[in-house]
Amino acid sequence: MRITIKSLISFFLILIFYAGYQGGKYFMNNRFQEVGLALTFILYFYGAVFTAFTDRTIHWIWWFWSAPVFAGYVMLSSSLAFAINAGVGMMPSLFATREFLIVFLAPALYFLYRLGFSLQQLEKIFIASLVIIIFNYLFNYYRIDLEAAYFSTGYMSYLVTYDEWRGYRLKPPTFALLILTSCGLMCLFQPSDVLKKTGWLLVLALVGYVWFLIMARSQMATLVMAMILYPILFSKPNRMNLFILIAPLGVMALIAVSDILVDGFMHAEGAEVRAKSYIIAWETAMKLPVFGYGQSSGYSKTYQDIFGPKFFPDDLGLVGITFKYGFIGLVLYVFFNFYVTVRLLKVNWHYRRRYGMHNPVIWALFILMTALSMNLVLNPGLAYMQGLTTAAFSLAITACYYEELGLRPGAKKR
Repeated sequence: MRITIKSLISFFLILIFYAGYQGGKYFMNNRFQEVGLALTFILYFYGAVFTAFTDRTIHWIWWFWSAPVFAGYVMLSSSLAFAINAGVGMMPSLFATREFLIVFLAPALYFLYRLGFSLQQLEKIFIASLVIIIFNYLFNYYRIDLEAAYFSTGYMSYLVTYDEWRGYRLKPPTFALLILTSCGLMCLFQPSDVLKKTGWLLVLALVGYVWFLIMARSQMATLVMAMILYPILFSKPNRMNLFILIAPLGVMALIAVSDILVDGFMHAEGAEVRAKSYIIAWETAMKLPVFGYGQSSGYSKTYQDIFGPKFFPDDLGLVGITFKYGFIGLVLYVFFNFYVTVRLLKVNWHYRRRYGMHNPVIWALFILMTALSMNLVLNPGLAYMQGLTTAAFSLAITACYYEELGLRPGAKKR
């Protein structure tokens, strides 16, 4: 059996998505993440070299340098800031930020598209990878002794949560669940053959079982709300006028109920610890407003060594982002959150106008970004591996559709 370059690249992409959506975090202390990053670099340089020699119409310099400049800024600034502020070496913190290297996936995918990979191929590989991740989660859910892992002192203890109502739960690949749920529902309501609909029914049954296991009420509620808002505010360009009208009213309503929210927050379980962490993070950000405190590392000093055993900035939303990366990092995060969302929405409109139907992958990604934007202050998910992978894929796939749909004048696919 002869292995072609295209089939090998497809296999690499499956492994990259598997690593990017944290499929490998349930074994070997997530060392599979490094495999995914290495394969990303291989495809990035492969695509860059071949497009440089064969494609004269590509904006090669932009696509080649955008990812290293962005990743380099985040990694170097946060590791150097922590080294200075904590008085430790820079290299451990630099390695602690390595998940930002997954942004190289965006130019890698775009290069592959310019070299002949179709959008349909890329989307099928993406969806197949997410389905594999769900099977992987269920396998590990029943393989791992959750109670023993929860009370262990090693890496696995961070992957299991517990409360009296839901018991012990293995942390799921949330982004994969959200995307497959939206994509599957859209596919069921669009014209397709019986075999395809049956396949998606099986996928949705699998995903529904995982939702039943983890009982993630807040994520499910946010996803449902995003789906409800779509036909009201975002399904057509002229609906944006209604969005602009409603947005200030939403802000006013949020201010009106802020006292209730704050009171509930301050009286909830663990509220005192969270409030103290927020105060520490915000005061530190005010003292170090440009680059923040930086990224810690378990191989030098941790945030818990410096600020106390219960201080975890990753749980503090945008305040935690500001603490780690400064106000420059905060602005970058908010910008890219809405930049990715707007690109997906624009492609969704034009695809629907061209073909008379939704693209399930684009629509599912937009619904995910809408859900993330609704919970932006408390859960900046794009700053971590699953979110970075989603953002990279979204930027690449929308860039390809910009050319496919003629939204970028002068850029023609060879």
